[in-house]
Amino acid sequence: MRTTTRIQRQRTQGWRKPDQCVIVDRTSNFGNPFTVAQLLDIGYAEPEARQTAVAEFRPWLRGSRSNSQSTEGDQRREKILARLPELRGMDLACTCPPGETCHADVLLEWAALPVLALEVRIASTRARVDRQRAFRGERPLYDEVALAAVLTRDVGPGYPLVDVDLGNGIPQRWDGGTWNQHLRSQRMHQGAVTARLVEVFA
Repeated sequence: MRTTTRIQRQRTQGWRKPDQCVIVDRTSNFGNPFTVAQLLDIGYAEPEARQTAVAEFRPWLRGSRSNSQSTEGDQRREKILARLPELRGMDLACTCPPGETCHADVLLEWAALPVLALEVRIASTRARVDRQRAFRGERPLYDEVALAAVLTRDVGPGYPLVDVDLGNGIPQRWDGGTWNQHLRSQRMHQGAVTARLVEVFA
């Protein structure tokens, strides 16, 4: 896969988006819902306002509802999650100046994940959102069976590193061989075992 980067989107006449580039500023579905202007209004100063906007975006994209508990916010996140595979191998354009922190850097990290890793991260994010919604008595947004099909699977020898949750809510990291050995030993003593795949790392 080609090396990707962040490009500053220009508002000057004659500027054209380069080939293999996706615009991710707030005019697109990939925009950061946390704005510098909002943070300046509540008392932040630059550059802290910009850094905070990006810092809020990272956990929000991973499913945190601590600073955005509305269904509209969850739907906005889903628009990004559903289209993240489109960013694979693409440069990303935002209006943030080069050298300054930008939410596009977070999107580049997600888009650089291996295909399976991105699939699992998106599914785990959706499951995290629905757990929080259920805690607040809200209806889930996602189909539990479809999420389980992605998140619960045996781990083969092709996965160098895997984080798993054995049901106690504590992710553990195993290399492929060790995890397979652990599954086999559990099956010998306790019958079939399912494991929740939390994250896959290349």
